[in-house]
Amino acid sequence: MVTVTVKFLSIARQRVGASESEHVSAERKLGVVLKEIVEAYHISDIILTESAEVRPWARVLVNGRSQEFVGGLGVELHDGDRLTLIYPYAENF
Repeated sequence: MVTVTVKFLSIARQRVGASESEHVSAERKLGVVLKEIVEAYHISDIILTESAEVRPWARVLVNGRSQEFVGGLGVELHDGDRLTLIYPYAENF
């Protein structure tokens, strides 16, 4: 089990209606945990593609660093890690 803090910025924050949340998962891989989070908050359409990759303009940070630079979606998360989800562009969703 892993417990992470999730921060929502920009459109993700507007859609979720909160700036931060805690998420507990039985999984540790970022890709699996991220999918759980975006499905729970109904924001998968702005964060993940249909093939569960991060959308080109979306940003997923792990402890302030882009997921691309910390091991991608396969990186293992640890208790207390902070995820930040950002989709910076305004569109009609």
